[in-house]
Amino acid sequence: MKIRDFFKDKVNRMKESLGVFKKDVFELEGVPAFREYYNLFIFVWQAIYKGYYKAWHDVEVHTINNPQGVTRTLATMNAGKMACAQMARYVWNERCKITASTKGRSADSKEPDQLNEFLQTVLSDNRFYTAFGDLVEKSFALGGCALREWVEVPKDENGNDTGEGRIRIGYTMASQFVPVAWNAGKITSGIFVSREARKGWYYTTVEWHTLDGTTYRVTNDVYRMPIKDTEPQNILGYWYPLDRIYPLLSPDTTIEDVDRAFFQYVRPFGANYADDNSPLGMSIYAPAMNTLHGLDIMFDSLQREFVLGKKRIIAPARAMKPVSLPGASKPLRMFDANDEVWEALATDNPEDLKVIDNSVDLRVAEHISGINGDLSILCGQIGFDPGTLSFDAQKGLKTATEVISENSKTFSTVQAHENIIRDELKEMVAAIFELAVHYDLSYEGKKVAELIKGGYEVSVAFDDSIIQDKNAEINQGIALVGAQLMSKRKFMVDTLGYTPQDAEAEIALIAKENQMNVRTVDNLFGTMT
Repeated sequence: MKIRDFFKDKVNRMKESLGVFKKDVFELEGVPAFREYYNLFIFVWQAIYKGYYKAWHDVEVHTINNPQGVTRTLATMNAGKMACAQMARYVWNERCKITASTKGRSADSKEPDQLNEFLQTVLSDNRFYTAFGDLVEKSFALGGCALREWVEVPKDENGNDTGEGRIRIGYTMASQFVPVAWNAGKITSGIFVSREARKGWYYTTVEWHTLDGTTYRVTNDVYRMPIKDTEPQNILGYWYPLDRIYPLLSPDTTIEDVDRAFFQYVRPFGANYADDNSPLGMSIYAPAMNTLHGLDIMFDSLQREFVLGKKRIIAPARAMKPVSLPGASKPLRMFDANDEVWEALATDNPEDLKVIDNSVDLRVAEHISGINGDLSILCGQIGFDPGTLSFDAQKGLKTATEVISENSKTFSTVQAHENIIRDELKEMVAAIFELAVHYDLSYEGKKVAELIKGGYEVSVAFDDSIIQDKNAEINQGIALVGAQLMSKRKFMVDTLGYTPQDAEAEIALIAKENQMNVRTVDNLFGTMT
């Protein structure tokens, strides 16, 4: 342990014993003053996404047994989560594909592109297509998410390298990431916060990523605090020696001559109207908070309708038998519906013997109508066409399955989200290749530096068939190509899902077949002069 760390550890242990107030991440030196933004927005959006926001869902009710009031939890429809899940399904699904192709590679080459194979291996090792789909959904809820890339080198118990490194991809929610520096909305430095519990302590790792010109630096600090139910979850605790809890984690790593940061912040489409100076994004349901609250109130009322609307029968008190219950000060009169023994009542008045059904009609249709009205408002607020989300009495919350045309609001919203995600995913691929070069990684015996020496192209193909009529899109592309308003290569890459390399090979093959057909016709009928 360094001398500085030794004394810092001693000082912090003294503070622990004295119970000095613990810092949170926003009180660390160099961190922007974003605490209010996180408390008022990101943490609130996160609570709503999870289905429990104390300010909404803890309601006070007064009953005969509790005239002073008792707190109960409002039933939640969780429409916010449903909206994010539906938007994520439109934007990202198992048919989406990221590919890389080497520039200058022969179009006639039948060998697979090794650079693309290396990329697919990295993505597969990190379960990217599944994990990123989950992260996209959370980014729509919390206003953003972050990807980060690093090289994991296997080490022995003494910390010595034992083999070639492997590229890892981390997936971080907006609530665990804090921007530190940015330029024109592009975040260049940030903090990743992660926490784990061990033997009665919380250990929180604060990972700083800083890009300064062409120098990239990653530093790690650990803080700890005892596990207490009363402590807020964002409390860090006291600084703790890194090697005591993570002996193989480097406290400081520097990479020189880099072109970019090795992390990307992905935010939903739309301006941040809550903080003009923030590079952070907004939840897609940020404009719909009152609507989501109203939906939960109506959904709770629908459930309470069945609780409060249960069958109630008014019977004369004389028809009730006194029953002694544990804890009761006196016997209570109860009606036994299974008692078939005759019993004489001391009355001759027919009104005293009457049993009345006092049940009320359930207002199910009215509740469903109100819920569907608010769902239509919600659709407009988050960028969906009306009817994309609806409520059915038998199936509950459901989504539209009909094909949506190109000029629909849903289609435009999804494409706007895709454009932002596409740019950041291309940055991720570039970061993967740059790390591979810096750490001298290879694939199938060939250095990645050699594979990218002549340049490369990255394609991110989204699957819009869920929300768009694919045949109409293809026909439109054919018309544009025929009118010479679009190249065949662009049409095949953007619409048909070809990689740029495969598109060029296919175009060359088509041209070759056309030449063969012309020669065949000339052989049959002779060349016309």
